Amino acid sequence: MESGMTNSMVQLTQITKSCLAFLVTFFTLSSFGVTDLSAQVVRVQNGIQVRQMFIGRQPDQVDGAIDVDKGAILKTDPDLEASLATAERFKNDGNYRVASQLYQAVLLRSGDALYSSDDKIYFSLVRQIEQILAELPPEGLAAYRVMADAQAKEILAAATGPQDTLALNQVVRLYFISSLGDDAAFQLGCIYLDQFDFAGARRMFEKILNHYPDSSIPRDQVLLRVALCQSYLGQLSAAKESLAAAEELTGQTVAWKQLSSSLGTLSSPVTSSSSSGWSMLLGNSGRDGVMPAPPANIMDSDLIADWQFYFEPSDQYANWSQAEGDVVVGDKSRGDQAARTVKTSEEKIIERWIERDWRPAGQLLFDNGMVYFKSAADMTAWKIDRIGSVAKVAEEKLTLNDFVAWRSVWRNSFAVDQSTQLIQVIRRSWGGYGNRNQESASTSPESTSEVQLFGDTIHQQISIVDGVLYSIEGKPFDDRNRNREENVQPQWNVSIPRSRSNFLTAYDAATGQVQFTLPRVPVDAASEKSVEPVASASPWLEGGGFMAAPIGFGDLIIAPINVGGSISVYAFDPADSGRTVWKSFLCDEPEAGAEAWSAINLTIDGSDLFVNTGIGVVFVLDPSTGLVRFARRYTRTGAPDDGYRRGGWSVNRLDFNGWASDSIMSYGRQLIRLSSDSNVIEAMDRNTGEMIWKTDMSPLGFKVDYLLGVHQDILYAAGRETIIAYDLAGEGRMIWGGEQMFDDKKSLGRGLLTSEGIYMPVKNSIYHFDLPQIINSDSQTKENEEMLAFSHRPTARVEVDFGTGAPVGNLYSDGKRLWVHGGSRLYALSPKE
Repeated sequence: MESGMTNSMVQLTQITKSCLAFLVTFFTLSSFGVTDLSAQVVRVQNGIQVRQMFIGRQPDQVDGAIDVDKGAILKTDPDLEASLATAERFKNDGNYRVASQLYQAVLLRSGDALYSSDDKIYFSLVRQIEQILAELPPEGLAAYRVMADAQAKEILAAATGPQDTLALNQVVRLYFISSLGDDAAFQLGCIYLDQFDFAGARRMFEKILNHYPDSSIPRDQVLLRVALCQSYLGQLSAAKESLAAAEELTGQTVAWKQLSSSLGTLSSPVTSSSSSGWSMLLGNSGRDGVMPAPPANIMDSDLIADWQFYFEPSDQYANWSQAEGDVVVGDKSRGDQAARTVKTSEEKIIERWIERDWRPAGQLLFDNGMVYFKSAADMTAWKIDRIGSVAKVAEEKLTLNDFVAWRSVWRNSFAVDQSTQLIQVIRRSWGGYGNRNQESASTSPESTSEVQLFGDTIHQQISIVDGVLYSIEGKPFDDRNRNREENVQPQWNVSIPRSRSNFLTAYDAATGQVQFTLPRVPVDAASEKSVEPVASASPWLEGGGFMAAPIGFGDLIIAPINVGGSISVYAFDPADSGRTVWKSFLCDEPEAGAEAWSAINLTIDGSDLFVNTGIGVVFVLDPSTGLVRFARRYTRTGAPDDGYRRGGWSVNRLDFNGWASDSIMSYGRQLIRLSSDSNVIEAMDRNTGEMIWKTDMSPLGFKVDYLLGVHQDILYAAGRETIIAYDLAGEGRMIWGGEQMFDDKKSLGRGLLTSEGIYMPVKNSIYHFDLPQIINSDSQTKENEEMLAFSHRPTARVEVDFGTGAPVGNLYSDGKRLWVHGGSRLYALSPKE
């Protein structure tokens, strides 16, 4: 044991030296051009300086809540709290040995239990116990460390090496107040620095400064590292305070002078980089949303669909061949010839799409020369090069097999889950569902095909992680279950649960070979019905539904799961048929309900996993263990749902009018939330949960409701009539857009953001807008003010000929051409000759 302690301390000394070298390297970096927040921010559009016209609302200025719901029910543990009370009594009696044993027992059992002092920000119970232990008198601390040091030494002795972050994290979480806790946290912080995870590194170093009672690590060295992290996270004033604190301790050392002289150059702007791949919603697990720019001449002339795949929408297919679809190419993919491929069912959906201002719920993925599209029947991978090489050939007779790389054997036509069935029954039988504030209840998709193509974004989720494509799917469609939809009947004043009944299927992205399917539900062969699993300790998921496609972290995939309204996050091992590695319960659905079709899109940045539940709470977790770092409530806004109001009785369910999906992303130290049950954008500190800023999603009367992406410190959001640019370095100030920008027309699809501009689908056209640029200036002329409106005009607009009568849907770019997801059609666009 003593040998293990010696080895671990040698490792800690080595990593300390490497971190000092790392600091010196960073101090000599060239300037990254820091934005001075004290200067006036000015944008340049078309060579004209434009004064910033809107200042983001401060936290206490945002209102508009018609009704407010507290949100999800979080997990607290009365038994653990009782154990803490017992430990407190032993501590007060001076029996520190027994008190320490009880405290450590609670630490080991705490799991996902939370506590809060203000009912707003909830921390892991671990943090409360650490604070109690840190405040023990010397004799109490010595008694605790007799037990804790031995356990911490065991963990470090069994570690695979000095870079074993799992072992270090375990020591920091369970034995932080032990004699080795500060050394483990310091080593972990240095590792995070080497990985450019400045938020994670800051968290470890501040934990030593603020929560460890008697650290042996020189305080000035920890402060210098905190200053370095703060600088890279854009906290210049905080970095200067940390430097000043270090100077008070040891004066102006060589390291202090190097960091001080380089401080202003270490805050680099956050710039999203586009790539040829597009592996999940908004591109990657960071959700920055920047696609590769299409060819520069793409907007020089009108566009045509020179290739398209289509299938006929239907609420119930008699057999799979009806949903198999077909391909048309060249002259046959536009004009009258393309019009002849549109059947009556698709005509009706297109009419309702235009009339009710829908957007396609589906998404496209691009990877290794293929584009992936989910049809009504299956998952399909298309060869991009083959499409581009023969798409202009009109006479050649081509079939599906000439273009398809693979199609899944899984049949994706299925009976919608009970949540969706309840919504459909209410809309049809109860005279409408939801009031949508100023929108009519009849504008929402109703039929099964409408829901799957334009409503249920969860069902349409797909992602690619390490060469494996993951698709959320329903029950396989065949003659046995075709007519076996369950008859559901809503009850008065009972909210529709957000729970799902679906599957996650993993395919080899190159070949389409099935890897595994989750959940693993036992099937009674005689009755052909799913049965409840007997044991709850199965290593595989056996129930519930996926709320979004998974994202990757190391060798794991991580996804949100809903079981009966309870939201949890699971980590699976794809190399072991999807075996569960860890699971973390988050919260229960509140009485006021949630947006049933809104996906919970997880985000990972560095050593943090972010979860926006869409039911009033945001979580930050450790992606390696699933342990909750903290949770923060936010205000839900909505109106009483008149779809449930029967006989004049009151209802508890709210109708929300927030963002199209539940998204969350990081920017430096900021954690930015866009929720389906809230009408603001909110930014909080990703380590503490303290709110930094929030601003309205419709400041000038024209609403944005989905995230385009983030590029050069600017967040872009779009809606049916406008685009808005929010300056993240300027704490959410709206600096561009906001008025009607599409010539009094509406966008009926999702736009795309590239490093050179924004492309927006507007009815049967595509509009291009240049990106605003950031400069700092203290001067402004009246002429520049008058040119503000001009800066919001598109730089180009082109017409698009599909031949189907459908508007332009969701836009994508693979860097070579534009693609359109049109609900039941996939289009490849080219310039019109």
